Amino acid sequence: MRKAMGLIQAIMIILVVSGMMLIVLKYASISARHVADTYIKEQNQLFLQSAVEQTLLAISFYDRSATPDCLSSYSPTPFKKRGITYSADVNITKYYLQDGSDDLGYCGSPLGVGIKESSSISHGMVLLEVKSIATKNLGKADEAIVSRILKRTLQQP
Repeated sequence: MRKAMGLIQAIMIILVVSGMMLIVLKYASISARHVADTYIKEQNQLFLQSAVEQTLLAISFYDRSATPDCLSSYSPTPFKKRGITYSADVNITKYYLQDGSDDLGYCGSPLGVGIKESSSISHGMVLLEVKSIATKNLGKADEAIVSRILKRTLQQP
C-alpha cells in the first residue's frame, strides 16, 4: 500500500478548497453591498434632517408682510457626493399658531390653525411632510432611486 496521495485525492482537495473560497467571496460581496447601501441610507437620513432644519430657517426668514400667504413648500438645494444625488421636497401642511398672532392673519385657512396655548420660546408649530430621495445616475439621462425616506414631523420654529 502506498503512503502518497493519489491524483484523484489531490483534485478533490482542490475542489473542496475552491468551493470554500467561492462561498467566502460570495459572503464578502454581500457584506460589501450591505455596507454601501447602509452608507447611502444614513447619508439620506442626514440630508433629510438638514432639509427639515433648512425649512425651519426658511420659515423664520420668510417675509410675510410682502407676500400674503405663509410658506407652503420648500426644496433645499440638491447635494451630490460620490455619484449619488440627494434631494428633498418639504410640504408644509399646517401651521399651528397662537390665537391673536400676526402670523395667523397671514396664513389663514387652510394652512393656519389657531391654538389657545403656546410655549414662551415660540408662538407656534409647523407640521412638515418631507420626502428625501437618493438617486444614482446610470448614464444617458437614466436615474435609479437608491434610497427614499418619507417623514412627517411636527416642529417648533
